[in-house]
Amino acid sequence: MDESYLKKLVVARLKTIPPNVGFSVGSHGDFSRDQIIKNVMDNTAIGKEFSQLELRMLIDTPKLVGRLSGTKASSY
Repeated sequence: MDESYLKKLVVARLKTIPPNVGFSVGSHGDFSRDQIIKNVMDNTAIGKEFSQLELRMLIDTPKLVGRLSGTKASSY
């Protein structure tokens, strides 16, 4: 996936979350929504890690929904 597109996607998803919500990013510590957005836009190690986590969540969501609903989700 194009890195620029992934950044836009992650930032768009983050902006749907209230600004007072915090995130814990592995051993890096806790961050506000806006701090994560800045890290993603600045392409820092934390921003890259968060983007990869977000991408993994998007890929795995159909499988999780299938398990929760008792049906098999198609694999992409």
